[in-house]
Amino acid sequence: MALAGAGLLTACSTEPETPDDPFVFATDDPSTYVRVDRIGMPAIGTAVIADKEGYNQADPSDDPSAFVEQIVASVTGLHEALDDDLTGLGLSPCAPDLCVEQAAPLVVPDIITVDTSADSGFPNGRRLEDPVIDVTLALVLLDLSVEGQTVTSLVGALNPTANDRPFEDAFPYLAPAHEL
Repeated sequence: MALAGAGLLTACSTEPETPDDPFVFATDDPSTYVRVDRIGMPAIGTAVIADKEGYNQADPSDDPSAFVEQIVASVTGLHEALDDDLTGLGLSPCAPDLCVEQAAPLVVPDIITVDTSADSGFPNGRRLEDPVIDVTLALVLLDLSVEGQTVTSLVGALNPTANDRPFEDAFPYLAPAHEL
């Protein structure tokens, strides 16, 4: 999301330029935008960063020096709160330092990477059906050196295995909202 001045700017509008081009994209100079939130990796800025305003204003290249300490403290707190529950589910939690080590390449810096020569899907970009939170949480919470425990061990164990409604084949791809 980006703001310029007092008004909200959008990336596209509903007024097509031509019948063949159903989307109109903003052409504002990039310097007119101000970052108000960054979420390349879901749950990082939300769950493990204490200084959310500083994080949102910082450049991802600053993440290793500016935010790793906060991430380590939060991951340690998560383990203090959740390790008994994970063990009760038959899962093996990792020591916080090991978890930070195995998650760091994915979450620091907080960006989405896309390698067009590799298969698509998280962590190489994101598809709607990718279990992004489950994978991120597995890296932060589970000892992946334990046989049979993988980055998808939380899928189905704690979270649903699929969306409750199938995704559409055409843009915007999301299923219709539930009616109240």
